[in-house]
Amino acid sequence: MTSTKAPLTVIARMHAKDGCEAALHDALTALLAPTRQAPGCLTYDLHTERGEPGRFWFYEVWHHPEDHAANLKSPHITDFLGRTAGLLDGDLEVHFLDKSPTGG
Repeated sequence: MTSTKAPLTVIARMHAKDGCEAALHDALTALLAPTRQAPGCLTYDLHTERGEPGRFWFYEVWHHPEDHAANLKSPHITDFLGRTAGLLDGDLEVHFLDKSPTGG
């Protein structure tokens, strides 16, 4: 199926439980290589928030929304979601963004 939609930007934020910062960081880092190789992945970068070493952000850009949806069903993502719920303080927060037509 071919999409005519513009690229999808995704910003995801999560916060580690106290004492779980390193374990969550390791789990997130393990997602980088396989996700970057996923069809349609244009950008997949992990960030930490300044002054908040246990708060992590993903900045993602996908060629089509369908590419992102397919990646969410991949084994490395489903395994991550199943294994890491106990490392998170609160819920995973995800925002789906469309680039403004005047955004350059």
